[in-house]
Amino acid sequence: MKREIRKDALVRTAIATAAAVTISAVISLIATALVFGLDMSATVTVAAIYKFGMLAAIMVPLSICPLMRYPTIVAVSDLDRAHAELRRVAQTDQLTGLLNRRGFSAAAQLAISTQARDASNAVLMLDADFFKDINDRFGHDFGDAALVHIANIIRDMSLGTPCIAGRRGGEEFIVLMPGAGKTEAVGFAEAVRSACAGELLSYGAKTALVTMSIGVASSEGRNVTLASLISEADAALYRAKQDGRNRVVLAGSVERAVAAA
Repeated sequence: MKREIRKDALVRTAIATAAAVTISAVISLIATALVFGLDMSATVTVAAIYKFGMLAAIMVPLSICPLMRYPTIVAVSDLDRAHAELRRVAQTDQLTGLLNRRGFSAAAQLAISTQARDASNAVLMLDADFFKDINDRFGHDFGDAALVHIANIIRDMSLGTPCIAGRRGGEEFIVLMPGAGKTEAVGFAEAVRSACAGELLSYGAKTALVTMSIGVASSEGRNVTLASLISEADAALYRAKQDGRNRVVLAGSVERAVAAA
C-alpha cells in the first residue's frame, strides 16, 4: 500500500515537472526571440543579457518547484493512511475483528441515513449461553476462542449481504440487517443459532458446545428509530434467555421461534 502511494505521488510529480519544464521552455524560446530578434547573429547587448538573466531567474525555480513537492505529497499520503488505520483500529474489536460498539453505531447510522424513508430494518441481539460457566470451567483463553468462533459464524453468514455486525462487549453481539423484514431477519438469526449449536468448539484439548440466544426486532410496517429497535431486540433476547436459551425470539410476537432441544 505504501509503495503504491509513493509510486502515485512520484507519477504526479513527474507529470507536474514535465508540464512546468515544457511551459518554461516555450516561454524561454518566446522571450529569447523577443529579446534577440529572429536574427540570431544580432549583437548581444548588455540589456539583452540582463533581460535573459531575469527570465532564467524566474523560470528555473518554477521548473524545480514540482520536484520539491514530492516529499510533501508522500508525507501527506502517509499521514492520510495513518489516520485511516487509526480510525479502523478505533472502530474494530481487536479480539474478533468485528466492529466494536462505536464502529457499529457509526456504520449503522450511515447505512440507515442512505435508505429510503419507508425502508424496513432489522436488529439482532445475540448472546452466548452460559458464557461465564464456560470461562470458569475451561479458562479465559477458551472463552476468547469461543467469541472468535461465534464472530466467524456471524461474519460467514453475513457474506454477500448488507448486514453490519459488531461486538457489543463481553459475549454479546449485534447485527443490523438494512432493508430486512421479520421473516428474513428470523431466518438469518435461526441460521446463526443453528450453526453455533451444530458445531463443537475445540481449543487445545478442550471441547464444548457454545449455543446462542438471539432476540430479533424489525421495523417492518413501522417507523421506529435504530435505538428503539436495539431496545426491542434486547428485550427479546432477555425473553429468549428466560425461555431456556439456544433459541430465537422475535420482539412483539406471541409465537416464538424455539430451537429443538
